[in-house]
Amino acid sequence: MENKVKFKIGEIEFEAEGSAEVIQREREVFLNALLPAAVDAIVRTRGAERATQYVIADETPALLTEGNHEASEVSCDKTPSIDWSRTSLSSYISKFGDIGDRDFVLIAAYYDEQKNGAKSFSIESVKQYYAEARRPKYSNNSQLLLDLAKKGLIMDDPNAEKKTPKYYVITTEGIKYIENYQPQEQTEKKPTKARKPRPKGKTSYEGINVDALHLSNYPEIKKLHDFKEKMVMVMYIITNEKVGEWFSTADIMYLLTDVFGEAATVDQVNGVFKREKLWFTGRHSEENKRELKRKLLNQGITFAQSLMTEGE
Repeated sequence: MENKVKFKIGEIEFEAEGSAEVIQREREVFLNALLPAAVDAIVRTRGAERATQYVIADETPALLTEGNHEASEVSCDKTPSIDWSRTSLSSYISKFGDIGDRDFVLIAAYYDEQKNGAKSFSIESVKQYYAEARRPKYSNNSQLLLDLAKKGLIMDDPNAEKKTPKYYVITTEGIKYIENYQPQEQTEKKPTKARKPRPKGKTSYEGINVDALHLSNYPEIKKLHDFKEKMVMVMYIITNEKVGEWFSTADIMYLLTDVFGEAATVDQVNGVFKREKLWFTGRHSEENKRELKRKLLNQGITFAQSLMTEGE
């Protein structure tokens, strides 16, 4: 007669059939080598406490031919364990991909519980999670916790009702959510289109022949004192050389910047028109009724001519 022996310790089972010597040898290998390793693996991966070991022996006689013994394989959890002592919050979070702030708080609290045994957490804990993970601070941590509670992923800690600040624990649904978490696929960001430079207004003075302006007869624009003097002198030169007499803001901007190489802004040009109203007269452009053009009046011309006599 040969024996059949079955061991069951928690979720770990072992069976052996054969002679008494064979069963005793395999039993000792299982208990001394395989079982401790399997139990440790379960403890590390599931965070469970080591349970008291027990053995259920079931011996039944069986008519087996000597030599027909076949060793059963030991089944154990193949999930790779995490060495928490060598795992930082940043490295743990990274395996979840690009996550939002709500998921970050939930996963960080789970990490804190698994590594440090923290069964509950508060808003102060959340602030510490952000600092530890070197993640930019969130502006409203209370709202994050409220959203997680509404989703049923966390709940008030029943053992800390009167504590301030309020403490929370991860619910069963929260644990399932984390353990079954699927990293979100990063949405490829569309490249931002570069803004096209704002086109300058059209000007009737484009392509002007500078040599025809006889600039040697006038003060050098760069040596004039302020913007008003430079602007009025440019208008006077163009008018006096009979190249034109009506000027839009775009015309003056083009002449100052592109022809004479002076810095100018629209506000500066319009500011002169506004402050020195008696120097100019205006009319709407024939090509664009919304565009106002101006020309120098006698007071403006007199001012420009006074600039010419100053340097003599």
